[in-house]
Amino acid sequence: MTAERSVAMSWLEILLIGAGLSLDVLAYALCRGAVIAEVSKKNLAKMCAMFLIWNLISLTAGNLLTEIPLFKQEAGKASQLSNYMSVLIFVGLGIYLIVKAVREKMGEEHKIEHFEFRKLAVWTAITSVDVFLAGIGFGFQETAFFKTMISLLVLTPISVVAGVYIGYWAGCQARRKIVTAGGCLLLLGAAELLLRLT
Repeated sequence: MTAERSVAMSWLEILLIGAGLSLDVLAYALCRGAVIAEVSKKNLAKMCAMFLIWNLISLTAGNLLTEIPLFKQEAGKASQLSNYMSVLIFVGLGIYLIVKAVREKMGEEHKIEHFEFRKLAVWTAITSVDVFLAGIGFGFQETAFFKTMISLLVLTPISVVAGVYIGYWAGCQARRKIVTAGGCLLLLGAAELLLRLT
């Protein structure tokens, strides 16, 4: 009996997942924008670059993990299972973001004079874990890497720039709602994929 092949993800599903992950980045940028004394284009460019680099590394690592010969061979024997593993990964990420938003405590906003790149490095590494897991989910579906990379290259800098400026002008009171919306988009992308699988 021939094993059923993985179902490649559509652009809609990729964009829903990508937008959900990017809203988590936007929420962080929102809080950075709320505490800086002024928006520096140089610092903003550095922030975009750091998020992009970490996210691209994580996305690539997640995809490559599913390309390991032994791993790929086992997944190929049960490709239907790998299809649903992708759905579970995206559902798990969506639930994680929603729970994180609910549990998060809003801190006071204190203006800072200097951009704290050490803290930024830590947060870019933390948020990239979600992208790594999503990369595994994309890899299970044999999704064309260039599609996920394009969505990341477009959505990440937009999220950083928008988050910093919105935070600078309006504060970060909307952070929880934004993270929750990101979680909902991930769940929506997972639901869309599940509908095509069944």
